[in-house]
Amino acid sequence: MGNLSLIDVFVIFSLMAGVTWFGHVLSGSVVNRSQFFNAGGGLPWWAVSTSIIATVVSSVTFISVPAAVFMDGGNLTYAQMIIGLSLGKIVTSWLFAEPYYSSRGVATTYDYIGKRIGPEAGRFSMIVGLVLNLINTAVKLLTTALVLSVMTDWSLPICCLFIILFSILWSWLAGLKTVIWTDFLLFLIFAFGALFSLIWVFFAVDMPLAQTLQLLDENAKTALFDLSIDPHITYTLWAGIIGSITLSISMAGGQGTLQRVRACRSVVEAKKAYNFAALFYVLHVLILFVGLALWVFYQKAGIPTELAEQLVAQPDRIFPYFIMTEIPTGISGLFIAAIFAAGISTLDSALAEVADVSVANIYEPYIKPNASDAHYLWVSRILLLVWGGAFFALALFFSSFQAEGLLNLTFKLPSYLTGAMFGTIILARFRIGGVPEYAAGFVTASFCVWLMQSNDVGFLWWCPISGLIMLSVSCGLSIMRNNFNPERTGII
Repeated sequence: MGNLSLIDVFVIFSLMAGVTWFGHVLSGSVVNRSQFFNAGGGLPWWAVSTSIIATVVSSVTFISVPAAVFMDGGNLTYAQMIIGLSLGKIVTSWLFAEPYYSSRGVATTYDYIGKRIGPEAGRFSMIVGLVLNLINTAVKLLTTALVLSVMTDWSLPICCLFIILFSILWSWLAGLKTVIWTDFLLFLIFAFGALFSLIWVFFAVDMPLAQTLQLLDENAKTALFDLSIDPHITYTLWAGIIGSITLSISMAGGQGTLQRVRACRSVVEAKKAYNFAALFYVLHVLILFVGLALWVFYQKAGIPTELAEQLVAQPDRIFPYFIMTEIPTGISGLFIAAIFAAGISTLDSALAEVADVSVANIYEPYIKPNASDAHYLWVSRILLLVWGGAFFALALFFSSFQAEGLLNLTFKLPSYLTGAMFGTIILARFRIGGVPEYAAGFVTASFCVWLMQSNDVGFLWWCPISGLIMLSVSCGLSIMRNNFNPERTGII
């Protein structure tokens, strides 16, 4: 598609530099780990709320959702997942805001799990959580880097490195405080980008609205709900809502949820932050409509032969192609900056999360206990570099799977483990069973995922089914064990 113009490059770097400066000013300085990883518990709920949604609105959303609507057979059924993800934030607030905020002597979610199930469960779930974070973040890094690579002549490794460096910089400055304030600014940028994208493509279509809607309806592009109960169909209403709610709950088993809950000024504000985050999923709806507008535009303009061939192997190229070929220079830089904003807001949050866990659950207890807070703060920043390198390496490995479609890749890869994490955090929340019951449930859940994959069950079902089976096994064994040992309290 050609190189970026100097004007576009100037716009992108100016915007990124501006966000860096404003984020640094709003964050101030940090003097201890509590401020670095939990923002000292002094941030307003609305800033935390935008950070919550900025973390999940990645470049996958900006690039792959329009592509999923645009491709042959594509429609609005992704909205079923939006409903589930939105409800999932409300359920997360209800289940975890108060326990996470009020728990004492707990630095990470894995400490919480360890105290309520057993230390071995806490340590094992930490490994699962870190692997999940690594997979999720690497895929989203790949997506953002792919966009930059498509729009320029830069290689994929150079693009990944560019994105990682900005993410590390923002995490390095003041930890979670900078992450949340830059997420707030980035949220404004990609909200503007989503709205502006929709308006621009709509006017580029140059077709009366009534005629546009008729064309979309005739080609089944406006289909919203799929009520099928066939488990082999990926995007149905039931899979979208149930799968996305359980996915949101499994995400609460990660460190990012505890960090944001404790970054708020009170438990009431923490609940408010998550409840309002549910409303911000309206951004996904706007981006769905961008996909519809792109489809109508290319129905009239025609798809160039070269692009049609590329879309077979890389379906996510359609929106970047439109930006580079149809949007005027300078304005296209704003679009690209919005895509970068979405990608980087996910990465800096992930870096802050894994660095926190690495220090609290690995470095401090096993490598150098009883060191000064200043030492742990220094190690935290070094670990940002280490984890940035790990994200970089795995993103390059995942680049060979682009034909899967990045939207599917984003949800499918983590689904191997999200069911077990869902079961883990529910067992901990309601203090069900101990380590033996947890271990048996985890093994059963893993076998269940393998069985569903072998039988081509849609991956959105993997989390709820394997998670519920894990809970059933763990609860059943706990009840049986209590029958033989009445003094043991298995369920509280």
